[in-house]
Amino acid sequence: MNPRKQKPWDDLSVEASTNLSPRELAYKLNLDFEVSRVPSGRPKSYANQETFQFLKYFTEHGEIPFKTIGTLDNGRIIWALAPLKNEFTLIQVDQVKGYLLLASRNITRDNIEVYFMAIRSACNSSIQVNSKARTVFKNICRRPFTNQFPFVSLESHKFDKDMIKKTKEAISFGQEAISAFAQSAELLINNKVNNETAERYMINVFQPEKSLKSAEINDSKTALAIEAFKKSPGQELKSANMTAWGLLNAVIYTIDHRLGKNKESRLRLAWFGPNAKIKQRALELALKL
Repeated sequence: MNPRKQKPWDDLSVEASTNLSPRELAYKLNLDFEVSRVPSGRPKSYANQETFQFLKYFTEHGEIPFKTIGTLDNGRIIWALAPLKNEFTLIQVDQVKGYLLLASRNITRDNIEVYFMAIRSACNSSIQVNSKARTVFKNICRRPFTNQFPFVSLESHKFDKDMIKKTKEAISFGQEAISAFAQSAELLINNKVNNETAERYMINVFQPEKSLKSAEINDSKTALAIEAFKKSPGQELKSANMTAWGLLNAVIYTIDHRLGKNKESRLRLAWFGPNAKIKQRALELALKL
């Protein structure tokens, strides 16, 4: 596949619509297994379906329906990606779009995590954007177990006025964060760098515990990022060519497309693991250049 078109979540997700029911969404991801996993004599769990119900409510009331859903770690992690209504373009061609990422990472499905992402179209790489929004919401669509048949509450939980207000507020904070990131990107594209600065930057990003004199460029991650600075998709654009913006995106591309044992571990580490923090360090260091 053309690396310019390949997304880190390809083969790990499916296109989906909020018009589908929670049960249909679970079926699309082969997550309709809950009944078969429940031991005899215990109540059935509909945790996955109830999680998709929350995702539907959250994105529908936020007026940003999700377009993609996926799983990681054999179904332990459920996630949904919804495009925000704001994006920006650097020097006419370098497009960056804002997204909402919702995720449930605990098998009980009691909590939903909220992230906002900036995804660069030129290389299909993403970085979390810090916002003032709440990072965790209780999954109010989860129905409690009961002592009587059918052993689960039949009450359907919907978003009330307060929850709808909190949802819209979170989305608004996320959109503000994408706008702030756009301002940072403008600063980075106007900061020209040379090869020496690029090498020192990559060492500081991937080997922060070492000084420049003691660090070796043949460190695999550092070497891959330096190579990406010169050759990864989108680096030929004026906005990225020998700029601090190009340095940042070389790091993001390396993490999203080159690191990890396989595609699944790569995405999990990039979105929810330590590599997400490396991206943040890369942004902070790029802004200091």
